Amino acid sequence: MYRRQFLKYLGSSGLSLAAPFALAQTAAPSRFWVLVNAGGGWDPTYFIDPKGDRPRLDGRGPVNNYSVNAITSAGNIRFPASYPPTIDPPDANSPGHFANFFPRHANRLLVINGIDTQTNNHDAGSRFVWSGKIEQGYPSFGALAAAAAAPSEPLAYISNGGYDITASLVAPARIGEGEVFQKLAFPNASRPWEDEEHRSPYFHDAIYSEIELARVARINRLRASARLPLQRQQISELHMARSSDKNLSRLVQLLPERVSSGLEGQAEVAVAAFASGIAVSANMHIGGFDTHGNHDQNHSSRLTQLLAGVDHLWSQIEGRNLQDQVTVIVGSDFGRTPFYNDGRGKDHWNVTSLMAMGAGVRGNRVVGGTDDHAEALKINPQTLLFDPAGITLTPQHVHLALRSMAGIGADLTGRFRINETAIDLFS
Repeated sequence: MYRRQFLKYLGSSGLSLAAPFALAQTAAPSRFWVLVNAGGGWDPTYFIDPKGDRPRLDGRGPVNNYSVNAITSAGNIRFPASYPPTIDPPDANSPGHFANFFPRHANRLLVINGIDTQTNNHDAGSRFVWSGKIEQGYPSFGALAAAAAAPSEPLAYISNGGYDITASLVAPARIGEGEVFQKLAFPNASRPWEDEEHRSPYFHDAIYSEIELARVARINRLRASARLPLQRQQISELHMARSSDKNLSRLVQLLPERVSSGLEGQAEVAVAAFASGIAVSANMHIGGFDTHGNHDQNHSSRLTQLLAGVDHLWSQIEGRNLQDQVTVIVGSDFGRTPFYNDGRGKDHWNVTSLMAMGAGVRGNRVVGGTDDHAEALKINPQTLLFDPAGITLTPQHVHLALRSMAGIGADLTGRFRINETAIDLFS
């Protein structure tokens, strides 16, 4: 994708920058957010809310095919020590294998179980989990965080998929591959992935400088002739998009020499964008969790890839010394039934879980839970202990706590109100 194509893509996708040209220069953000979406509806009973093969009272069990005796813990985080014995995970040495991931991250990991999404519909579940409201139109948390911290940055909110509705607060920059950034960062280079000596410019520096001056002059003429405020804003936005090469160059310099694929590549781009000061939040996305058939085989494979991606993300964060500035949230549309269907699969279930780690998160904790039927247990909103007279957790409680941690201002919280009890879930 070349730069001209990119600008056309921005227009066709509805991407617009939120601030006029005069506000283009802002302080670099210092607080960052990564939202990792397991698309399709994961099964918490398979890993962070383990049940094992204990029979259900209604005779429709067991919940899982692995043994109850396989459930172990790293600190306070419980998980199955191995996959079902009939299943060979993609790589037992993978950092995403349960026996590797949880011991490594338990001390920084918060698990929230028993979250009732009140739906088994993919779209509604995704909206609720990532915006805090099941109704349409509410912005994702990533968009809110970006709008609060750096609304004028062209790449404040990077999205690789999942729920990324912004309610026009910021633009979701849907660019996941590092090579795209290289092309955008060096628009005068025919081979932008090479080092500076071998990039093969289309034009000599002197000629390209004249082209840039002519482009700026044209933008200024258009801006001066514009009569409507919206026209002036759009022209300023175009100027900002076309003048961001230096920021993108900084991002490219922070990328690994060879950008990975999949979740690992998404993580590398997101952390490089944070370190370069041009992004506030990023969606990472992996699908394949809608396992209506052959659940154990398919879920074990996707969970391994998911957790390996989160592990790689954290390695990138630590490598840039951003562990005290980045918060990672990992979630999914909803959960899966606490029993198998006739195709050895599991269907949609409204109760789910969430993982969090990083800045502002007190780790080695599990909040909430479910019974042997994977129904949500109520908790006391002050103590967070199980309490039959307490409340059932929903994504609304999660998002109120996230907004508080992010310092989202009264203007945004008032426009996108969540009417629920505030609970201190993360600290």
